[in-house]
Parts: sequence; structure tokens; C-alpha cells
Amino acid sequence: MTIHALGYIQFKTHSVSISRDCDHLRIYCFKHTVDRCDLESFTDIELAAEYILAPFPSIVYELQFPGDQPE
Repeated sequence: MTIHALGYIQFKTHSVSISRDCDHLRIYCFKHTVDRCDLESFTDIELAAEYILAPFPSIVYELQFPGDQPE
């Protein structure tokens, strides 16, 4: 697998690192903020563009285990 970095985009709401797998023609997008992250892969450039532009949802669900300290 050969991965090439295509770029890094920083928005006011989030940042995205974009790479491409040249062997399998997939686009990888790593979207993140200070406290959240997500990794998606696409074969359709239009779907990748929509994902890159969209900020994270404002509602956050989290799973807490007994003994975890609340933030």
C-alpha cells in the first residue's frame, strides 16, 4: 500500500488531514478537533469533499465506565 499525503485543511470548527492510497484508489480523511477525532475513507471524491467540509455534530454521546473521572 502506497499512501501519499495530499494536504491539511484547517477550518474554524475542525481540521482535516487528507491522504490517498494510490494502490486501491481510496481517499483517507482524518478529521479532528481538540477533543474529538474521526477517520473515514472514500472512493467517491464528492462524498469525501462533503465529509471534509462538514463540522462535527454539536451533540456528543460518550460512554463512561465505573471509576472514570467526569471532565
